Amino acid sequence: MPSKPHATARHLRQNLATLALCLSLAHCSIDALDPPEFPDGGLLAQSIPPALGPLAALAGNYHTAGSTRFGDAVSVSVVRDHVSIFASNTVYAITRAGCLSDHRLILEGSWRRANALNTGLLRLEVRPAEVAEALCTLDTVIAPELLDSIALIGTLGEGSGEPSTPLSLLLRKPLKDMSNFRIVAHRGGCRTSDECGAAENSLEVLRMAEFLGANAVEIDTSITKDGVPIVYHDEAFSARLTQGNYCFGPINEFTLAHVRALCRLENGEQVPTLEEALTVILDETDLDGVWLDIKNPESIQSVIDVVAPFRARARAENRGLTLVYGLYSDDMIDAYLAATPDENAVCLIELDPADVRSANCQIWGPRWTRGPMSDKVARVQASGRAVAFWTLDELDFLDIILADAKPNGILTNRPGLVFQRFQELGTPPAGPSITLDGVRP
Repeated sequence: MPSKPHATARHLRQNLATLALCLSLAHCSIDALDPPEFPDGGLLAQSIPPALGPLAALAGNYHTAGSTRFGDAVSVSVVRDHVSIFASNTVYAITRAGCLSDHRLILEGSWRRANALNTGLLRLEVRPAEVAEALCTLDTVIAPELLDSIALIGTLGEGSGEPSTPLSLLLRKPLKDMSNFRIVAHRGGCRTSDECGAAENSLEVLRMAEFLGANAVEIDTSITKDGVPIVYHDEAFSARLTQGNYCFGPINEFTLAHVRALCRLENGEQVPTLEEALTVILDETDLDGVWLDIKNPESIQSVIDVVAPFRARARAENRGLTLVYGLYSDDMIDAYLAATPDENAVCLIELDPADVRSANCQIWGPRWTRGPMSDKVARVQASGRAVAFWTLDELDFLDIILADAKPNGILTNRPGLVFQRFQELGTPPAGPSITLDGVRP
């Protein structure tokens, strides 16, 4: 039955009021963007997962044909049973792989444009058939010439509609070595305003970060009234990042119990403690770096007390996870030097290289707006330290920094974009490598 005129007008007024409110808060989310899903689980519901090691053969740089949604070139990453596709126009796709009973290897998932409402379903099939069968049965050695001819052939759609637009990805070259380059996902991988399906600084987005193109994450931490470090970007709770009628005000005025009782993140997620976040990173991901953005000097010792056991665990488990204390001001540096970090702790300073040296830190973190500063970057790297720019999302400037500065890492809200641009024009850094116990030449 058609809506009554007064009901329609009321709905319009409500939407306009919501729009005005969220604009005043610098964050809008009238209609949350939920990634579309295949009905009844799609073909993946009828599949079994392929062996994870051999699936890495699909990683590489591809030409595209058919749909222009991804532009003319993409980079493909494989993390466990997830296959992600990254384009330079900020479109990306996250799929999962499955083997059907006839040995076909299919990829199903969704694509979207970052910080926009464009999204849809995607289904691809691995060709040639001999490669798919070998990856699914593991009883055949794949000839090198077949690996060189890998293609991903299928269709994509718009919204929740069945994919129907042809899309082909044709392998053109392998991935560059990224073992010494850190793509650091800002706030865990996805700002709340990007509506990627998980709120920033949530456990859920930490689990997604690798599929978004990152091999490291940056998370923000402050301490509660009872001294517990939690992961949250701002120093005060507000409607910009949280739900809850009584979730408003400085974090240090809330006990952890009050946070748990009164506050939820954008999609209803729980505000995590730093301990919970590090547990997820260590136990459930292969991420190899964490940049800890500590929000105030008073938090530093409490953060160190939480981090130290995780550094010990990572070392005992031979897990290459580097935990980095981020210091952005003179007050932070003074507080860090007065604290008691564990031996071989790794720190990053956002000020000048001289401050990095005087504080005996291992990483310089300049803001990208200062330009590539290629000579200064080279001198820092030659001194045995690393350089990671922040927070860089714009394509043109990203290309300049990658090509001219050749940094060891980039902090970004667009890890998939950085992944793809590094593959196109990045140079694996010749400088030091950041490790669990500091910088290795």
